[in-house]
Amino acid sequence: MIPIFKSRKDRLKPYLSSLLRGFVFTEVSREFLLGPADLGFMEGVPFPINEEDLRSFADSGASTIKLADNMAVVIGCDPQFVYTDKYLQYLHRHFDDRLVNAFCGKAQENLKIGNYRKGMAYLRAAMLFRDESLEAMFSYASGCRYWYLQLEGSEEDQELIKILKSEANEYFEHCTSAYPEFAGGWYYLGYAYLNAGQYLKAQIAWRHYLEAAKASGQEDEESIKEISDRVASLEDPVKLERGIGLVASGQIMEGLAILEPYVCTDYDKWWPLHFCLAGAYRELGHVQEAAEGYLKVLQLSPSNTDAMDALAEIYAQLGDAEKSEKYRNKAALVRSDLSGGEGSQLN
Repeated sequence: MIPIFKSRKDRLKPYLSSLLRGFVFTEVSREFLLGPADLGFMEGVPFPINEEDLRSFADSGASTIKLADNMAVVIGCDPQFVYTDKYLQYLHRHFDDRLVNAFCGKAQENLKIGNYRKGMAYLRAAMLFRDESLEAMFSYASGCRYWYLQLEGSEEDQELIKILKSEANEYFEHCTSAYPEFAGGWYYLGYAYLNAGQYLKAQIAWRHYLEAAKASGQEDEESIKEISDRVASLEDPVKLERGIGLVASGQIMEGLAILEPYVCTDYDKWWPLHFCLAGAYRELGHVQEAAEGYLKVLQLSPSNTDAMDALAEIYAQLGDAEKSEKYRNKAALVRSDLSGGEGSQLN
């Protein structure tokens, strides 16, 4: 079920609210509202006017389109704005579903020139105007994705990137749930799952993409080949994911049967494989094998504090106090560096 956008917990609002400082809010005369415009429902409701348009508004008023544009930015910044319902009523009075297309177009224009906040405001207004619109949902998800891709590598924007990824993934999922025949939703959802390390979900999403693409006949051959190759390449990651899941759920021998053969493949360089194997050996009481596994993890991931903690506990169990203290101190030093210690260059 698609959530009502206005009622959702809004984690993006703090990053957009600065746009509201560009507006003043003014009421229009009662005579105008009750006249031919038939806007009696807006009595007592201030209209948003962009500061740069104040003079022209005072001289000749604002056009319906200009007011709609301003309202879109305001409610897009803050869906819980006190007059959101009235502004939406105004928009529905004057416009049909083509307004979603207009808002998405304005969003794209702004995103392309780096006005990410204003672009997202338009997309959120489109969502408020028509929650169930495929164009609104897909454009919103794609807009979130586009913005976080521009921010990747920025240390100070990590929280915003996290929020945008979550929003994008959620609405790609809504697209595929409400419109399973729409191939584009499955295409991007597969990449969202892949980037989150959810290989089985990515494989399933991309299989749905291939089915939808074949049924619609609208997807280009290059994209179909790209995803076909991706699906094939996920066979081993899906098996590894299943093996790790079995170990985590306590089905250790079943998990080891899947995972151990991969030590003799290129996945020997993938530290999560060794971490999972070491944990499984530890659960079975094979502490020496477990220690060797965690040491392998540290060769591949030198700042892995979980492996250091495990080694400290294992060596304490084996009665080797010196090595236990060594790894306990290393873990503490790494955590200190990661929490803000100067000069840390850990990868």
